[in-house]
Amino acid sequence: MSKTPNELGSVHHNPPLEVIVHSELDAHHAAASELSNRFPNNDGSATIAVYFGHDGVELRKASKPNQRGYKVDFLSIDSRTGAGNLSRKQPLPKAIGQSTTSVLDVTAGFCADAFRLSMMGYQVTAIERSPVIATLVEDGLRRAKENEAFWSAFGLNFTFMRGDILSGLTPEPCDAVYLDPMFPPKRKKSALPPGPIQHIQSLVGFDIPNETAALFEKAFEVATKRVVVKRPTYAQQYHQKPAHVYEGKLVRYEVYLKPTH
Repeated sequence: MSKTPNELGSVHHNPPLEVIVHSELDAHHAAASELSNRFPNNDGSATIAVYFGHDGVELRKASKPNQRGYKVDFLSIDSRTGAGNLSRKQPLPKAIGQSTTSVLDVTAGFCADAFRLSMMGYQVTAIERSPVIATLVEDGLRRAKENEAFWSAFGLNFTFMRGDILSGLTPEPCDAVYLDPMFPPKRKKSALPPGPIQHIQSLVGFDIPNETAALFEKAFEVATKRVVVKRPTYAQQYHQKPAHVYEGKLVRYEVYLKPTH
């Protein structure tokens, strides 16, 4: 079924939001107040609803606020190792590097890649600039920490930060910086991808080329060994010829190495 950006909100950085609170948690009320003030729905035009409920924070369609939406659930990540979901034989960890210990994800989104890397044993810091997406991530982390066995096994390598390294946030240098630009769909009239990616696109829009270039340069400053850029398989290489490329079914990971002295 084809969908357009307008079904989940216009594609720009500050869409109006409908904020719904059915929770008694103080943290939920504080976050809801912040979002209401930052993304006011003065004219009732919001197409996205942020629902604060007893089971967590969800993104829902404002036109159907009682229907289940999307929430960040780290507990649902497949934790199989070996040939399973956490295998380092997959393209992403191959690109990150077997000798890498610390990773900085500067465009973390809902943190699916970042948290999975931390579950593989990398020390990961994830950064997300959208306050809406960050609110969902922080709520997902809150629920994950309530499961002590899960968090002690998989969460201790993971740190989450709100912000933007182009706007004053200065993280510590790390071995690898991971960059996942929000690329547009292959064809202008094609459907946006379903689920989490569609939500990110509707909330923050597509990356501006000049901004992405600045982010790439900043990533090279922070990385001590390599920068890894995620690209769709149909797109041209992001930068000059990468040192390595690891292909997946729909995306590839380009590795740009820091020069050694």
